[in-house]
Amino acid sequence: MSVFSSINTRLWLTYVLLIAFVLVAAFTGIVVAFQSSPFLYWKEFIRLNYVTDSLANRLNYYIEEKWSSLIDVFLADAELLDVRVIVVDDVGYPTLDSEGSQNAEFPRVNPSDAFKRSEGNIRVFRDQGTQLWFYQIRPINDTYFLIAAIPRPRIQIRTIFQDELLNPLFRVGLIALAIAFLISWFIARWITRPLKNISNSAQQLASGDFPPIILEGPSEVQQLAGVINEMDLKVRNSLQSQKEFVANVSHEFKTPLTSIQGFAQAIFDGAVETEEDKQHAAQIILDETNRLDYLVNDLLMLARLDAGTMKLIKRKLEVNQIIENVLEKFKYRIEKKLITIKKRYDEQTFVYVDSERIVQVFINLFDNAIKFTQTGGQIDISTRVEKGFIRISLTDSGIGIPKEDIERIFDRFYQVDKSRYRGNDKGVGLGLSIAHQIVLAHGGEITVTSELGKGSCFMVKIPLAHEK
Repeated sequence: MSVFSSINTRLWLTYVLLIAFVLVAAFTGIVVAFQSSPFLYWKEFIRLNYVTDSLANRLNYYIEEKWSSLIDVFLADAELLDVRVIVVDDVGYPTLDSEGSQNAEFPRVNPSDAFKRSEGNIRVFRDQGTQLWFYQIRPINDTYFLIAAIPRPRIQIRTIFQDELLNPLFRVGLIALAIAFLISWFIARWITRPLKNISNSAQQLASGDFPPIILEGPSEVQQLAGVINEMDLKVRNSLQSQKEFVANVSHEFKTPLTSIQGFAQAIFDGAVETEEDKQHAAQIILDETNRLDYLVNDLLMLARLDAGTMKLIKRKLEVNQIIENVLEKFKYRIEKKLITIKKRYDEQTFVYVDSERIVQVFINLFDNAIKFTQTGGQIDISTRVEKGFIRISLTDSGIGIPKEDIERIFDRFYQVDKSRYRGNDKGVGLGLSIAHQIVLAHGGEITVTSELGKGSCFMVKIPLAHEK
């Protein structure tokens, strides 16, 4: 495995390269700024300022004396001081140029205004030969002005940096880079530590041991850790559900098979002699076989619903009529337990559903409501249209469901209290699971609310039928 495959190394290298780039950019910026800075020419500026003042004062004296006889002395002084001088009148017209040109290559400006705007400052001008000049303007008297100029000297930036700046910048850069290395290393570890914890936990998950990941580090990493923790919980619950499913299926199959095997063995051994005993044994074998058949059919239906291969034959039906038809099937049981049925139906409402499957849903819900409602109790039925759905509520006054069981009420083979009902009232815990899957297959929703000792309310929402 390459050393650069580690996210820690990649982060560290990224920080180092970024810091190195910043240092190089900063150094380059210093070089560029220093190259164009007046600091490099401060000695020349001081010399030009001194020479300009000196020559302006001297020229003022010459003009007051005998100007024509002293011009050569003035020009000799200018040449000795290595400066070019130009004398202009108050409108900027040159009258004297130390280089002998009457058309000086300097900008035609009003010398009085230029002096006022830049008194004591160095000005810059590029002549037609692209030579840069530093110059100053000084008044000689009310009529004449002196322009003193020197060409911008060529200074070796490399020499100045080597002598003045390179060594300190190099030392400071090395110190900054070393500190940046350490900081980037700590930052990389700070970011990757929670990722390593996630990686280690994921490896433990593969071996069946998965401790919860501590939520630490950046928010994105914490979010990832939270998702993995949630995934682990779902995986554990799924595995537990599979174990319970296998155990429940085995148990539900074993009980009727034991009865069938026992009575079949008794008949085979001749232990059942009378006709009445034979009829009893045959009846038990038939009942248990039917029970196994129902169980197998329910499991097959759940498998098809899970896989999405259950073919629903939908047609347009009226909801209130469906409920009435189901109630008719339980008429005898309702009257036997003296249960009061209260109905609150909305106006006629149509849905596109598989008639057989939807009836199966309500048969299961009514069966449970009647089963768990005491004699003389009450069951409320209501329908209501809301936001593209029809909501059917079935509320009983039965024993209720404990809060800790509500979340699992639609799980397969799950029964709130397996010891409470036996004999004919004992189920296998598949009815509500099948009802739940059928409603979902129709694009609907089924929920339950309950209060222990006061009853339960199952609500089914089914999409309304829209005219095409």
